[in-house]
Amino acid sequence: MDDKEIIGQWDYIKLIIWVAIMAVFVALLTLIYLALYNLGGQLTREMLPAALNISRPVYTILVATLGGLLVGLGLRYLGVRHGESLPKEMEAGRVPYQGVIGLVVTALVGLSSGASLGPEGPLGHMGAAAASWLAERLKLPKDKSRIMTLSGISAAFGGYLLSPLGGAFMSMEFTGSLTYPIYTNLIAAIVAALIGALVMLVFAGLVPPRGLLDFPEYTSFQWIHILYAVLFGLVGLVWAFLFKIVFGFVTRLVTPLSRFPVLKPMVGGLVFGLIGAWLPLTLFSGEEELNTVLAKGAEIGIAMLLLLAVVKLFTLSVCLSSGFPGGFVFPLFFSAGSLGYAIHLLFPFIPLDVVVICTMAGVGGALMRMPFTIVLVMIVFATQNAVPISIVAAFTGFLSATILEAGNARKAMYQAAEERKEVYVPPAPEANATGQK
Repeated sequence: MDDKEIIGQWDYIKLIIWVAIMAVFVALLTLIYLALYNLGGQLTREMLPAALNISRPVYTILVATLGGLLVGLGLRYLGVRHGESLPKEMEAGRVPYQGVIGLVVTALVGLSSGASLGPEGPLGHMGAAAASWLAERLKLPKDKSRIMTLSGISAAFGGYLLSPLGGAFMSMEFTGSLTYPIYTNLIAAIVAALIGALVMLVFAGLVPPRGLLDFPEYTSFQWIHILYAVLFGLVGLVWAFLFKIVFGFVTRLVTPLSRFPVLKPMVGGLVFGLIGAWLPLTLFSGEEELNTVLAKGAEIGIAMLLLLAVVKLFTLSVCLSSGFPGGFVFPLFFSAGSLGYAIHLLFPFIPLDVVVICTMAGVGGALMRMPFTIVLVMIVFATQNAVPISIVAAFTGFLSATILEAGNARKAMYQAAEERKEVYVPPAPEANATGQK
């Protein structure tokens, strides 16, 4: 059936009503999740260091290592079911909800310990699981259950970004659901993301919105900026190849640790803790740290900015490969922002706003493989004036990386999730000859 045949049915209207109801519930869960995420970050960034009389580097290493140990214990003993990628789970029309609480708790512990990951991965699983639970109760068929599940992810991302269109496209690109019939999925996703954003706006005092960056304001378009956008889209391609090398190298190093499920994340925590003790800006998701780079990039200097950009790729790879649940969006934005500022210092005739916007868009298109989402997020970060150069940079990076098969952060995250399932999720019992288990 095409879009017109599906949307023109009363059953689709009823589905949208259920999507709207579900989105309110998911938005409230998102509010709680992000409030705990922010509280955990404040606890380990500010409260504990002020209360403990130990040096900051030692504290960083201890917290990261302890966080890794707790992540390993959580994955092993909290019944975490989620291990397969969202696209693979959604092929069946639903995402299992058993163990999602354990996943969220484990993810929050890891994120609070300073892991170089974003909160969007577990957040997407939480929204998908809640929506699948409702779809099961409503006894929806596979096609409608898939729409409901996608909408649950969209409601969570809409609240996370405070952007209805950004949340909708992020859910579809994040899960590989930007497929035909497009309007059937997109309308439901936008409705859910809109409600997610509106609920978060009501409680805006509790959870600060994403995208509150000291971003250089882009005000004056020039045709030369289109050429810069193409060039920095290709820089994104280079960064995607670099990530492919780094992630592959780290994965090979940590794979032998799969025999020690609790120890594996602990070693990962020790590694990013040691690096964080030396380079504190590589810790956490990179949201607040990117603000520091944008405000003090000139003081930080070219060499250190380039080092931060590369090391962030390494710590992201360490966290994903060692089993930490989490996403890649803001860590890669931090890496791209640091790289862009360094390029500006090397070539000061290129305006800072142009190089940072285009580098982040180029890396987003090439390495995240979410060009529509990146363009919409750039509007939130910068201004609508940046849309032309964001489009050119994002799509240059996306098309070149796809054609040349460069690194793919989404694929890497889902690969890490499926390896986590193999390590922590016990296999289902096999049926015997009589069909009994």
